[in-house]
Formats: sequence, structure tokens, C-alpha cells
Amino acid sequence: MTLEQIREAIAERVSRASDLNATVKFVVDGDKVVHVDATQKPPVISTEDKPADCTVRVSGSTFSDIISGNSSAAMAYMFGKIKIEGNMSIALAISRIL
Repeated sequence: MTLEQIREAIAERVSRASDLNATVKFVVDGDKVVHVDATQKPPVISTEDKPADCTVRVSGSTFSDIISGNSSAAMAYMFGKIKIEGNMSIALAISRIL
């Protein structure tokens, strides 16, 4: 997936976590970054590499599987395909985005 496709997929889903009230950074394939600032209404989604309360690291293929519904974020995390850095309570809320 391209960076723009990743940003669009996250932007489409961010409304599901309207009560998130945190910043989250998704890092896909180590170099594609999407930052979600859900402390603002509406949430601001950018491709800037900014600090975040929680960072989610995932491969492009795993991200595609989750977005397409072929895999769940919880299962990917349990199998070590998703790495979480930062606030774990925010990570639980992120499952609504994915």
C-alpha cells in the first residue's frame, strides 16, 4: 500500500474512535507514517512523523489484511505482527480504528 492509501484507510476509520482523545502514530513498513491527533475535533490526520501518545508498528501486508477484514488487529498483536509503544490503554481503543 502507498502512504496515501494508508492515510485514507485510517482517516476513513478514525470516526469510529471519536472518544479517543489522544495522539496515535501508525508506522507501516518502517517508513510510512500516519499521525492521528484525536485531541482535536475533528481529528487531524497527517503523514508527519510527530510524537504520539501511542505508536503502532506494523508491516504493510499485515495492515492490508486488517483493513480488508482478513485478519483482526487483536490476533495480529497476539502473534507479534503488531508492535505497540507507549500507552497501552490507548492501544486498546485503537482496535476500533482498525
